[in-house]
Amino acid sequence: MRKTLLILFLFISTTSAYSQFFIAGGHLNGGFPISRLKMEVDRFVFPTISGILLYEFYNQPYQIGLEFGYGVYGSKLEKRNDLYPGYNDTYRLRRNNNYASGMAVFRYLPSKTSKLTPFIEIQVGANYLYSRYKIRPSIFEEVVEASKDMEDWGLAYKLGGGIQFPIRGLDGGKIELRLAYQDGNSMRFLTKGDVIYLPNKGNGEFEYSPRQSPLQLITASVGVVVYDAFR
Repeated sequence: MRKTLLILFLFISTTSAYSQFFIAGGHLNGGFPISRLKMEVDRFVFPTISGILLYEFYNQPYQIGLEFGYGVYGSKLEKRNDLYPGYNDTYRLRRNNNYASGMAVFRYLPSKTSKLTPFIEIQVGANYLYSRYKIRPSIFEEVVEASKDMEDWGLAYKLGGGIQFPIRGLDGGKIELRLAYQDGNSMRFLTKGDVIYLPNKGNGEFEYSPRQSPLQLITASVGVVVYDAFR
């Protein structure tokens, strides 16, 4: 990943100033499990929001850049009075399952002259899944305990494409529709019902039933990008 970022930086820094052309934007994404991941978490969605920054080479049908995404794919709230031995005060136990990603983006645009602009896209990078909990007396009070239950990361790639069409009234703005296939290394992660609290075991313990699978997803995205965003 570090080597990829260095290559991107060298490409941009060695290109002459008049040819610098940047595209920036954001997407709402929904990832739908397939293959092995579907066997682990059927009827499940991985929602994320992402930001993208692309560099287009002067008079060339190529774009390169970076895209970073984040989402919460599961959240569970419990109100319990047995979290701390010897006390029966009620506490809120909130657990979120989080998904973060960082990808290098390579795009090819076969046609740039029409109003509808198709593109083919390859992404290479990494995914990071982690589950985190917080305990506090109420939503308005300070957190008394917080920690990560589980975390894992893995290399990943995406293959896909999409289409862009202009937005009236926004100079350089385009709506972007995109569809991509994702695969990568196998990862351990938790979903909403994979953690059970056992108050009678020791001083109270969490019991985990983690899932194991590559993040094999079909991801549909809708977003807005702005060409020559920093002019």
